[in-house]
Amino acid sequence: MYKYCLECDWHASTAEGNTEGEVSKAAIEHFVETGHTVESLRLPPPVIIEN
Repeated sequence: MYKYCLECDWHASTAEGNTEGEVSKAAIEHFVETGHTVESLRLPPPVIIEN
């Protein structure tokens, strides 16, 4: 999951080691503090390569 601001450089992602809940909470906090619009992008699931 990747969330990013349409009005500044703010972003949060599960790829950075955060849980989905932490990313969502951070996005809500950013919106409340700034009033900026936050968009979501779901990252694709990892590809599992079987040998």
